[in-house]
Amino acid sequence: MKHQAPDCFRVFACAAGACPDSCCRAGWEIVIDEETRKRYADMTGPGGCRVRSAVQDGEEPLLRMENGVCTLLDGDGLCFCQKQFGHEALCRVCREYPRFHREFGGLTEHGLSLSCPTAFALATGQPPSLTAWADDSPIVPNDLDPERYLLLRRGRELALRLLLEEGRPLRERVNLVLALAERLQAGLDGSKRAGELALKRLSSPIGQKAALRPGRIRDWRREQKETLQRLVRVFSRLEILSPDWKQTLDRLAAQLDADGLPEGLLAPEQPEVYARYLWYSLWKYWLDAADDGILLPRVRRSAAMTLLGLAADRMIAGDRSHLQRISREIEHCEENLDALLNAFA
Repeated sequence: MKHQAPDCFRVFACAAGACPDSCCRAGWEIVIDEETRKRYADMTGPGGCRVRSAVQDGEEPLLRMENGVCTLLDGDGLCFCQKQFGHEALCRVCREYPRFHREFGGLTEHGLSLSCPTAFALATGQPPSLTAWADDSPIVPNDLDPERYLLLRRGRELALRLLLEEGRPLRERVNLVLALAERLQAGLDGSKRAGELALKRLSSPIGQKAALRPGRIRDWRREQKETLQRLVRVFSRLEILSPDWKQTLDRLAAQLDADGLPEGLLAPEQPEVYARYLWYSLWKYWLDAADDGILLPRVRRSAAMTLLGLAADRMIAGDRSHLQRISREIEHCEENLDALLNAFA
Protein backbone atom coordinates (compact mmCIF):
# COMPACT_ATOMS: atom_id res chain seq x y z
CA MET A 1 0.00 0.00 0.00
CA LYS A 2 1.21 3.49 -0.88
CA HIS A 3 0.57 6.36 1.53
CA GLN A 4 0.57 10.13 1.13
CA ALA A 5 0.09 12.90 3.67
CA PRO A 6 0.99 16.51 4.39
CA ASP A 7 4.26 16.73 6.31
CA CYS A 8 2.50 17.93 9.46
CA PHE A 9 0.64 14.61 9.75
CA ARG A 10 3.72 12.69 10.80
CA VAL A 11 4.96 15.25 13.34
CA PHE A 12 1.65 15.95 15.08
CA ALA A 13 1.52 15.41 18.84
CA CYS A 14 -1.47 16.22 21.06
CA ALA A 15 -0.98 19.19 23.42
CA ALA A 16 -3.07 17.32 26.03
CA GLY A 17 -3.64 19.43 29.15
CA ALA A 18 -1.95 22.45 27.56
CA CYS A 19 -4.42 22.58 24.65
CA PRO A 20 -6.07 26.02 24.37
CA ASP A 21 -9.25 24.62 22.79
CA SER A 22 -9.58 20.99 23.88
CA CYS A 23 -11.61 18.61 21.73
CA CYS A 24 -12.92 17.17 25.02
CA ARG A 25 -14.82 20.46 25.47
CA ALA A 26 -16.18 20.71 21.93
CA GLY A 27 -19.65 19.30 22.65
CA TRP A 28 -19.40 16.81 19.79
CA GLU A 29 -21.30 13.53 19.81
CA ILE A 30 -18.61 10.86 20.25
CA VAL A 31 -19.83 7.44 19.18
CA ILE A 32 -18.38 4.46 21.04
CA ASP A 33 -17.43 1.71 18.60
CA GLU A 34 -18.38 -1.88 19.41
CA GLU A 35 -14.82 -3.01 20.13
CA THR A 36 -14.38 -0.21 22.67
CA ARG A 37 -17.77 -0.86 24.27
CA LYS A 38 -16.73 -4.47 24.93
CA ARG A 39 -13.38 -3.32 26.31
CA TYR A 40 -15.11 -0.92 28.69
CA ALA A 41 -17.37 -3.73 29.89
CA ASP A 42 -14.30 -5.74 30.95
CA MET A 43 -12.62 -2.94 32.90
CA THR A 44 -12.39 -3.62 36.63
CA GLY A 45 -12.33 -1.58 39.80
CA PRO A 46 -13.53 1.97 40.46
CA GLY A 47 -11.79 3.19 37.33
CA GLY A 48 -13.79 0.81 35.16
CA CYS A 49 -16.99 1.90 36.86
CA ARG A 50 -16.26 5.56 36.13
CA VAL A 51 -15.50 4.83 32.48
CA ARG A 52 -18.71 2.84 32.03
CA SER A 53 -20.73 5.57 33.74
CA ALA A 54 -19.44 7.99 31.10
CA VAL A 55 -21.16 6.02 28.35
CA GLN A 56 -24.65 7.13 27.39
CA ASP A 57 -26.66 4.16 26.12
CA GLY A 58 -28.90 4.44 23.09
CA GLU A 59 -29.19 3.29 19.50
CA GLU A 60 -25.53 4.31 19.29
CA PRO A 61 -23.61 4.48 22.59
CA LEU A 62 -22.09 7.93 23.11
CA LEU A 63 -19.65 9.51 25.51
CA ARG A 64 -21.67 11.44 28.07
CA MET A 65 -21.29 15.24 27.98
CA GLU A 66 -22.14 17.85 30.60
CA ASN A 67 -22.42 21.40 29.25
CA GLY A 68 -20.44 20.28 26.22
CA VAL A 69 -17.59 18.78 28.28
CA CYS A 70 -16.77 15.06 28.30
CA THR A 71 -17.40 13.59 31.74
CA LEU A 72 -14.08 11.72 31.54
CA LEU A 73 -12.11 14.98 31.41
CA ASP A 74 -10.31 15.67 34.69
CA GLY A 75 -9.46 19.04 36.15
CA ASP A 76 -5.90 18.83 34.82
CA GLY A 77 -7.25 18.81 31.26
CA LEU A 78 -6.38 15.13 30.78
CA CYS A 79 -8.61 12.15 30.03
CA PHE A 80 -9.23 9.87 33.01
CA CYS A 81 -9.61 6.82 30.77
CA GLN A 82 -6.29 7.42 29.05
CA LYS A 83 -4.45 8.10 32.31
CA GLN A 84 -5.90 5.02 33.99
CA PHE A 85 -5.87 2.48 31.17
CA GLY A 86 -3.58 3.85 28.46
CA HIS A 87 -4.01 5.40 25.02
CA GLU A 88 -5.26 2.18 23.43
CA ALA A 89 -8.19 2.15 25.85
CA LEU A 90 -9.70 5.20 24.14
CA CYS A 91 -12.56 4.78 21.68
CA ARG A 92 -11.64 4.86 18.01
CA VAL A 93 -12.76 8.47 17.53
CA CYS A 94 -10.71 9.82 20.45
CA ARG A 95 -7.73 7.64 19.61
CA GLU A 96 -7.55 8.90 16.01
CA TYR A 97 -8.58 12.56 16.29
CA PRO A 98 -7.52 14.85 14.64
CA ARG A 99 -6.15 12.37 12.11
CA PHE A 100 -8.25 11.21 9.17
CA HIS A 101 -7.61 8.60 6.49
CA ARG A 102 -9.09 7.93 3.05
CA GLU A 103 -8.43 4.83 0.95
CA PHE A 104 -8.30 4.79 -2.86
CA GLY A 105 -7.39 1.23 -3.78
CA GLY A 106 -3.61 1.06 -3.67
CA LEU A 107 -3.27 4.52 -2.09
CA THR A 108 -4.24 5.74 1.37
CA GLU A 109 -4.26 9.48 2.02
CA HIS A 110 -3.92 10.88 5.53
CA GLY A 111 -4.39 14.30 7.05
CA LEU A 112 -5.23 16.37 10.11
CA SER A 113 -8.48 18.15 10.89
CA LEU A 114 -7.79 21.83 11.44
CA SER A 115 -10.41 22.01 14.19
CA CYS A 116 -7.51 21.01 16.46
CA PRO A 117 -5.46 24.11 17.42
CA THR A 118 -2.18 22.19 17.38
CA ALA A 119 -2.93 20.76 13.93
CA PHE A 120 -4.03 24.22 12.75
CA ALA A 121 -0.76 25.80 13.91
CA LEU A 122 1.30 23.08 12.22
CA ALA A 123 -0.67 23.27 8.98
CA THR A 124 -0.76 27.04 8.56
CA GLY A 125 2.61 27.91 10.07
CA GLN A 126 4.65 26.97 7.00
CA PRO A 127 4.11 26.21 3.29
CA PRO A 128 2.42 22.81 2.98
CA SER A 129 4.14 19.93 1.28
CA LEU A 130 3.44 16.23 0.89
CA THR A 131 5.37 13.18 1.97
CA ALA A 132 4.93 9.64 0.66
CA TRP A 133 5.81 6.17 1.96
CA ALA A 134 4.82 2.56 1.43
CA ASP A 135 4.15 -0.50 3.57
CA ASP A 136 2.90 -4.05 3.16
CA SER A 137 -0.71 -3.39 4.18
CA PRO A 138 -3.23 -4.88 1.70
CA ILE A 139 -4.85 -2.93 -1.11
CA VAL A 140 -8.47 -2.03 -0.35
CA PRO A 141 -10.86 -2.72 -3.27
CA ASN A 142 -13.18 0.09 -4.36
CA ASP A 143 -15.74 0.79 -7.08
CA LEU A 144 -14.58 4.29 -8.04
CA ASP A 145 -14.84 5.34 -11.66
CA PRO A 146 -11.15 5.42 -12.72
CA GLU A 147 -11.54 8.25 -15.27
CA ARG A 148 -13.38 10.46 -12.76
CA TYR A 149 -10.83 9.69 -10.04
CA LEU A 150 -7.83 10.48 -12.24
CA LEU A 151 -9.40 13.73 -13.50
CA LEU A 152 -10.03 14.80 -9.90
CA ARG A 153 -6.51 13.92 -8.79
CA ARG A 154 -5.00 15.97 -11.61
CA GLY A 155 -7.38 18.82 -10.87
CA ARG A 156 -6.55 18.82 -7.17
CA GLU A 157 -2.83 18.81 -7.94
CA LEU A 158 -3.27 21.96 -10.04
CA ALA A 159 -5.53 23.65 -7.46
CA LEU A 160 -3.05 23.03 -4.65
CA ARG A 161 -0.20 24.30 -6.80
CA LEU A 162 -2.11 27.51 -7.60
CA LEU A 163 -2.76 28.17 -3.92
CA LEU A 164 0.97 28.01 -3.15
CA GLU A 165 1.85 30.83 -5.59
CA GLU A 166 2.65 33.36 -2.88
CA GLY A 167 3.59 36.05 -5.40
CA ARG A 168 -0.01 36.14 -6.64
CA PRO A 169 -2.71 38.02 -4.68
CA LEU A 170 -4.82 35.76 -2.51
CA ARG A 171 -8.02 36.80 -4.26
CA GLU A 172 -6.65 35.71 -7.63
CA ARG A 173 -5.56 32.35 -6.28
CA VAL A 174 -8.97 31.66 -4.78
CA ASN A 175 -10.78 32.73 -7.94
CA LEU A 176 -8.57 30.55 -10.13
CA VAL A 177 -9.32 27.52 -7.95
CA LEU A 178 -13.04 28.27 -8.20
CA ALA A 179 -12.82 28.71 -11.97
CA LEU A 180 -10.99 25.39 -12.23
CA ALA A 181 -13.64 23.65 -10.12
CA GLU A 182 -16.45 25.09 -12.28
CA ARG A 183 -14.90 23.75 -15.47
CA LEU A 184 -13.98 20.40 -13.98
CA GLN A 185 -17.57 20.03 -12.79
CA ALA A 186 -18.65 20.24 -16.43
CA GLY A 187 -16.24 17.42 -17.14
CA LEU A 188 -17.64 15.36 -14.28
CA ASP A 189 -21.17 16.01 -15.51
CA GLY A 190 -20.45 14.27 -18.79
CA SER A 191 -18.24 16.46 -20.96
CA LYS A 192 -14.88 14.74 -20.72
CA ARG A 193 -13.41 17.29 -23.13
CA ALA A 194 -14.43 20.14 -20.79
CA GLY A 195 -12.48 18.55 -17.95
CA GLU A 196 -9.34 18.06 -20.02
CA LEU A 197 -9.57 21.60 -21.40
CA ALA A 198 -9.95 22.98 -17.88
CA LEU A 199 -6.69 21.37 -16.80
CA LYS A 200 -4.89 22.53 -19.93
CA ARG A 201 -6.12 26.13 -19.88
CA LEU A 202 -5.84 26.76 -16.15
CA SER A 203 -2.28 25.39 -16.21
CA SER A 204 -1.16 28.16 -18.60
CA PRO A 205 -0.61 31.87 -17.80
CA ILE A 206 -2.81 32.84 -20.77
CA GLY A 207 -5.67 30.64 -19.60
CA GLN A 208 -5.34 31.94 -16.05
CA LYS A 209 -5.46 35.55 -17.25
CA ALA A 210 -8.60 34.80 -19.27
CA ALA A 211 -10.25 33.15 -16.27
CA LEU A 212 -9.65 36.28 -14.17
CA ARG A 213 -11.13 38.75 -16.69
CA PRO A 214 -13.94 40.95 -15.30
CA GLY A 215 -17.28 39.28 -15.80
CA ARG A 216 -15.86 35.76 -15.66
CA ILE A 217 -16.07 35.65 -11.86
CA ARG A 218 -19.57 35.16 -10.46
CA ASP A 219 -21.03 37.72 -8.07
CA TRP A 220 -20.98 35.42 -5.04
CA ARG A 221 -17.19 35.25 -5.25
CA ARG A 222 -16.65 38.97 -5.36
CA GLU A 223 -15.44 41.06 -2.45
CA GLN A 224 -18.86 42.51 -1.66
CA LYS A 225 -20.75 43.23 1.47
CA GLU A 226 -23.73 41.22 0.23
CA THR A 227 -21.55 38.15 -0.25
CA LEU A 228 -20.39 38.12 3.35
CA GLN A 229 -23.85 38.91 4.65
CA ARG A 230 -25.14 35.88 2.78
CA LEU A 231 -22.37 33.70 4.20
CA VAL A 232 -23.18 34.84 7.74
CA ARG A 233 -26.86 33.98 7.18
CA VAL A 234 -25.97 30.56 5.75
CA PHE A 235 -23.63 29.67 8.62
CA SER A 236 -26.07 31.03 11.22
CA ARG A 237 -28.72 28.53 10.04
CA LEU A 238 -26.44 25.57 10.77
CA GLU A 239 -26.34 23.66 14.03
CA ILE A 240 -24.36 25.85 16.44
CA LEU A 241 -22.15 23.80 18.76
CA SER A 242 -20.80 26.56 21.01
CA PRO A 243 -22.28 29.86 22.24
CA ASP A 244 -19.12 31.85 21.45
CA TRP A 245 -19.41 30.93 17.75
CA LYS A 246 -23.00 32.20 17.71
CA GLN A 247 -21.80 35.43 19.32
CA THR A 248 -19.08 35.78 16.68
CA LEU A 249 -21.59 35.39 13.86
CA ASP A 250 -23.96 37.90 15.47
CA ARG A 251 -21.17 40.45 15.93
CA LEU A 252 -19.98 39.95 12.36
CA ALA A 253 -23.52 40.47 11.05
CA ALA A 254 -23.92 43.65 13.12
CA GLN A 255 -20.61 45.08 11.93
CA LEU A 256 -21.40 44.32 8.30
CA ASP A 257 -24.75 46.09 8.68
CA ALA A 258 -23.19 49.09 10.39
CA ASP A 259 -19.74 49.50 8.85
CA GLY A 260 -19.58 47.39 5.72
CA LEU A 261 -16.29 45.80 4.67
CA PRO A 262 -12.76 46.70 5.74
CA GLU A 263 -10.75 48.14 2.86
CA GLY A 264 -8.86 45.42 1.01
CA LEU A 265 -10.55 42.54 2.80
CA LEU A 266 -8.83 39.93 0.63
CA ALA A 267 -5.41 41.52 1.12
CA PRO A 268 -4.73 40.75 4.80
CA GLU A 269 -1.32 41.18 6.40
CA GLN A 270 -0.82 37.42 6.61
CA PRO A 271 -2.65 36.01 3.57
CA GLU A 272 -0.73 32.73 3.59
CA VAL A 273 -2.59 31.52 6.68
CA TYR A 274 -5.80 31.63 4.62
CA ALA A 275 -4.22 30.16 1.47
CA ARG A 276 -2.82 27.28 3.53
CA TYR A 277 -6.10 26.71 5.31
CA LEU A 278 -7.86 26.46 1.95
CA TRP A 279 -5.06 24.18 0.70
CA TYR A 280 -5.68 21.73 3.55
CA SER A 281 -9.45 21.93 3.14
CA LEU A 282 -9.16 21.02 -0.54
CA TRP A 283 -6.69 18.26 0.28
CA LYS A 284 -9.28 16.80 2.64
CA TYR A 285 -12.50 17.18 0.63
CA TRP A 286 -11.67 17.46 -3.09
CA LEU A 287 -11.43 13.74 -3.78
CA ASP A 288 -14.74 13.04 -2.01
CA ALA A 289 -16.16 13.97 -5.41
CA ALA A 290 -14.75 10.68 -6.69
CA ASP A 291 -17.68 9.00 -4.93
CA ASP A 292 -20.53 11.16 -6.23
CA GLY A 293 -19.17 13.54 -8.88
CA ILE A 294 -20.03 16.63 -6.78
CA LEU A 295 -16.92 18.85 -6.83
CA LEU A 296 -17.94 22.49 -7.25
CA PRO A 297 -20.15 22.76 -4.13
CA ARG A 298 -17.34 21.22 -2.07
CA VAL A 299 -14.82 23.75 -3.34
CA ARG A 300 -17.30 26.59 -2.78
CA ARG A 301 -17.84 25.31 0.77
CA SER A 302 -14.10 25.35 1.49
CA ALA A 303 -13.75 28.82 -0.03
CA ALA A 304 -16.71 30.10 1.99
CA MET A 305 -15.23 28.79 5.25
CA THR A 306 -11.94 30.48 4.37
CA LEU A 307 -13.56 33.80 3.45
CA LEU A 308 -15.74 33.84 6.56
CA GLY A 309 -12.71 33.12 8.75
CA LEU A 310 -10.75 35.87 7.06
CA ALA A 311 -13.58 38.37 7.59
CA ALA A 312 -13.99 37.38 11.24
CA ASP A 313 -10.25 37.75 11.82
CA ARG A 314 -10.28 41.22 10.29
CA MET A 315 -13.45 42.43 12.00
CA ILE A 316 -13.74 40.54 15.31
CA ALA A 317 -11.01 40.51 17.94
CA GLY A 318 -9.76 37.10 19.07
CA ASP A 319 -6.74 35.39 20.60
CA ARG A 320 -6.22 33.25 17.47
CA SER A 321 -7.63 32.82 13.99
CA HIS A 322 -11.35 32.17 13.67
CA LEU A 323 -10.58 29.63 10.96
CA GLN A 324 -9.91 26.95 13.55
CA ARG A 325 -13.23 27.72 15.24
CA ILE A 326 -15.04 27.39 11.91
CA SER A 327 -13.51 23.95 11.36
CA ARG A 328 -14.51 22.96 14.87
CA GLU A 329 -18.11 24.02 14.28
CA ILE A 330 -18.50 22.55 10.80
CA GLU A 331 -16.19 19.66 10.01
CA HIS A 332 -17.35 17.12 12.60
CA CYS A 333 -21.07 17.54 12.01
CA GLU A 334 -22.30 15.73 8.89
CA GLU A 335 -25.54 17.73 8.95
CA ASN A 336 -23.58 21.00 8.77
CA LEU A 337 -21.32 19.73 5.99
CA ASP A 338 -24.30 18.54 3.95
CA ALA A 339 -26.26 21.75 4.55
CA LEU A 340 -23.33 23.80 3.19
CA LEU A 341 -23.08 21.56 0.15
CA ASN A 342 -26.74 22.23 -0.58
CA ALA A 343 -26.31 25.96 0.04
CA PHE A 344 -23.46 26.23 -2.48
CA ALA A 345 -24.81 23.81 -5.10
